[in-house]
Amino acid sequence: MKKGILFAALTAILFVTLEPVSALIKEDVTPFAITLWRFIIGSVMMLPFAIMKIKKEQIKITGKDIALIGLLGAFVICLSMIALQIGVKKADSPALIAIIFSSNSIFTILFSIFILKDKLTSNKIIALILGIIGVLLCADFSSGTNLESVAYAVFASLSFSLYTVLSKKFMKKFGGIIQTSFGFLFGSIALLIFLLIMGAATKDPAYTIMPSVINTNVILNLVYLGIFVTGLGYLFYFKAMEHGGAIMASFAFFIKPILTPFVSLIIVPEAKLSWQMFAAVVCIALASYFATYYKKKNS
Repeated sequence: MKKGILFAALTAILFVTLEPVSALIKEDVTPFAITLWRFIIGSVMMLPFAIMKIKKEQIKITGKDIALIGLLGAFVICLSMIALQIGVKKADSPALIAIIFSSNSIFTILFSIFILKDKLTSNKIIALILGIIGVLLCADFSSGTNLESVAYAVFASLSFSLYTVLSKKFMKKFGGIIQTSFGFLFGSIALLIFLLIMGAATKDPAYTIMPSVINTNVILNLVYLGIFVTGLGYLFYFKAMEHGGAIMASFAFFIKPILTPFVSLIIVPEAKLSWQMFAAVVCIALASYFATYYKKKNS
């Protein structure tokens, strides 16, 4: 259990740096390119662990399995993760996007009810209400730019929740590391093909796969997002699940919104924080508690 707590804490610390580190290079690297390089590096790093698991447990992978993994990977990377990065680029503060995206575990409840036929309990209703309040607190309806970034963050959170539920439904026979590493790799390849086609057809710099400025700062931040946030972040997440179960692993997403404002301010000193943002943190953290931990306590 102690190892589970340690790995969950390490996961949260790495995941919470995603949005602020992305904000550091958002003027030099497009949202498409950040997503592409982040997941190519991260998936390649996770692949050896996935292959070892396949060999150790003698898991058979069919053509249908590969197709499903590829479709799910393309869905989460080309839709959810792109929307997340666009939200970061348009936001006044990366903390805003990070807090909203942290609500994905709450939105998962909705999709679980309709797709997995889970029961709608009073705890889940409370979690949904608190989650919606948290998102609304983050939205500044007087600012068009801010509202647009909120819309992208909400879409990213919703689509990531749908990806999570669909993975649970169709990928039961695989461990998380197998489905995630191969899914991220196939999704990255799909994004690369899309960018090459769109870049050649439109000549729009938004679809470029290379940074507009290549320097040490840009390279180091991209490598950090790939190796640490994506590669090590997900490896630690699955380790937390291995040592403490799904509840312990989800602890990382519970504490992420709590850490977000402080980490964002450290990495991006000019990041704007407000009382609404802190109130949103409280709402989303409580929503995560009711969605996950309160259920365990009662059972």
